Amino acid sequence: MPLTSRRHRLTCILILWLSTFHLSSGAAELRTQHFKTSDGVCLSYLEAGSGDQTIVFIPGWVMPAAIFEKQLLALSEKFRVLALDPRSQGKSQITALSHAPVRRTQDMDEFLKAAGVKEFILAGWSLGVLESLDYVARYDPTGLKGLILIDNSIGEGKPPAARSSNFQQTMNDPNKREPYLRKFSQDLFRAPAPPDMLQAVIDSALRVPPKIAIQLMNQPYPRTYWRETVEKQTIPVMYSVTPRLTDQAVALKAKRPPELATVLIFDNSGHALFVDQPEKFNQAVLAFSEKAFSR
Repeated sequence: MPLTSRRHRLTCILILWLSTFHLSSGAAELRTQHFKTSDGVCLSYLEAGSGDQTIVFIPGWVMPAAIFEKQLLALSEKFRVLALDPRSQGKSQITALSHAPVRRTQDMDEFLKAAGVKEFILAGWSLGVLESLDYVARYDPTGLKGLILIDNSIGEGKPPAARSSNFQQTMNDPNKREPYLRKFSQDLFRAPAPPDMLQAVIDSALRVPPKIAIQLMNQPYPRTYWRETVEKQTIPVMYSVTPRLTDQAVALKAKRPPELATVLIFDNSGHALFVDQPEKFNQAVLAFSEKAFSR
């Protein structure tokens, strides 16, 4: 076995040994699973529930799968639920290999195949919205029954105002990067997040190398790419947003048949609205999923 391949295999085994855990809550149990991508990177994901109908969550920029803990535990009473740690995020392997969109969407395709997913609803949050739409545009998966897009622009309505940023300088400055990422992690929530979840979010944000964190922000597509991808979908779409994206939610609903558009505005929530208002979000996902899977 070549030395590089042996190192990848040993890294995956070590990650599996260090991060395997089971978290129970009543009848629900979270299981940590792993698989190796075609370029040899060990990726982690959380799993709860069972069955052929699966809800798949994709987290945002530098975020871990653990942020969807409340969804995994609640939704797994009726469905199999998965949440991915993308490469270099959460408990997945940090790698110097590509993090370009074409590689990230390939990871998603390989993840779904490794997990044996058949019929599924794809739920992306923040950057995960864009990556989910990119995956759908590239792969046109036959088992996809619905899309849940959580609090990011989908190219509808007026574009957001441009603003200057010293983001790259902050990421590359060790004295600024950690305070920035800690505040970023805390500001995702309107109400105090569960301590274990907040710590998982902070840990994931801090372990992503600066170069990768910057690269993930650079999406090489115009806004029309997201809008046109959504417009092509003949499956139900659920768009859950905070008030800043109300105009886009209204535009989406106006353009789609009522049975294919579910729009929810989460007042008094932070960007991680599914953590701040889990009951409202989970009930909406359950209702949406039951209808989408039955079509």
